[in-house]
Amino acid sequence: MKTKATKGPSVGAKGRPSGVLRSELAYLGMLCLTLFLYMTLALSSLAPNGVIGKMSTTHMAAQRNVFLRQLLEICGFQNASPLGLRIFLYVVLLLLVICYFWAVHIFLRRPRGLPSILSVWFVLNIILLIVPPLLSRDVFSYMFYGKIATAYGRNPYLVTPQRFSADPLFPLTSLYWKNTPVVYGPLFTLLSMLLMRLSGNQITLGVYLFKSTAALFNLACVLLIWYILGKYSPRRRAFGTMLYAWNPLLLIHSTGGAHNDVIMAALALAALALLMQGRRRFGFFLLCLSFMIKYITLILMAAYLVYLFQKRENIRGWLRDVCVLALIFLAVFAAFYAPFWQGLRTLSPILENLKLRNYNLPAGWLLAATGGLLGLVLRLNMRVAFSVASVLCSLFLNAVFLVAFAHFSRRCRSERDFPECWFLVTLAFILTRTYFLSWYLFWVFPFLCLRRWDGLSRFTLTAGTLTLYFADLMPYSA
Repeated sequence: MKTKATKGPSVGAKGRPSGVLRSELAYLGMLCLTLFLYMTLALSSLAPNGVIGKMSTTHMAAQRNVFLRQLLEICGFQNASPLGLRIFLYVVLLLLVICYFWAVHIFLRRPRGLPSILSVWFVLNIILLIVPPLLSRDVFSYMFYGKIATAYGRNPYLVTPQRFSADPLFPLTSLYWKNTPVVYGPLFTLLSMLLMRLSGNQITLGVYLFKSTAALFNLACVLLIWYILGKYSPRRRAFGTMLYAWNPLLLIHSTGGAHNDVIMAALALAALALLMQGRRRFGFFLLCLSFMIKYITLILMAAYLVYLFQKRENIRGWLRDVCVLALIFLAVFAAFYAPFWQGLRTLSPILENLKLRNYNLPAGWLLAATGGLLGLVLRLNMRVAFSVASVLCSLFLNAVFLVAFAHFSRRCRSERDFPECWFLVTLAFILTRTYFLSWYLFWVFPFLCLRRWDGLSRFTLTAGTLTLYFADLMPYSA
């Protein structure tokens, strides 16, 4: 008598075991490809012309190492042209973005826990930590400002690196920052001074200290997102944390480039966690600390005051709260600016920095189109035409932002609405600026990871991550 063969466990009633196996293999494949791409990016950053990895003492050490130099020659990076390295970088970044969204797709179906997220995060950060600064030279200006205060005893808010052109940091610093005093908050300047003292003003150790600091604050962002989502939206906890932790733009510009935006973002997230629990004064204090890193946090502080106004029981109570918060802000401002304050001219570099323009986003395109039309129609000198266009566009774009700010702030009805409000407010701010750099997404992405996954989130994450292509890719000789 023939018996019907029974199916093995690899093909269950609904194909689940084999489906799980395929899912795990896809996950493993994504991780292996991601790891390979980051290692390739790390190796290419040692190319001696400073296109991908910005020229530093790490390159000099790599050139003295026979094994590394031969490996660079075998892989074609040693004598690669700037154009060839740019094309290579564009391909690697595109593949990294594809791997990231592959991970997003996997986590939507089968989210992993915090240990899995952090283990991948640690491996990628170790790779990015040991390489030269990636896609930006800003870390050298951070170091220089700290050194002006510590080694030269001068005020970096008044004195530029140009005054110390014999310093070994000078040729590594971007041209614009050589002639510009520090434009960041005094808390970051004090942190830069501390790190330069710890490094003994050594360039290599200084770079690693700044990159390590950025990595630690980036880890703080990951853990804060995990904590906030676990408290207010547990079902999206793993997915939202992975959205931030594995994003290539955030990894490359934090540990890879040591940008101070990640410090600002970590303090803002810590403030958010407290404010959502109703701990107003300590939460606002952390917002003030975030402001003392980079001044963009001012719009979050303003949004919070609008929320308090809407929730007021009476105008007297609201004024009392505002006075208390204003005293906290003034105390923080006075305490951190005290070592550098030389009157209002201490703030003049910030105002000069507001005049920067580029054409990376629609606001910049509007400026370019308006300037071109004014020059063509009114037959103005192009310099005059763009000056007039800059004024007109600033008035228009700032008006648009204020309308958007008022609308989104008024929609905030409870503490649980803060992530959505702050996401929309910062996104509106970025879209109405005529100067944009890709690491400014640190202002938006942490709050994006806390909101619902919808069309706006997908579009912002995709378009924002692709701004990795807005990078400093000039060779060292330039």
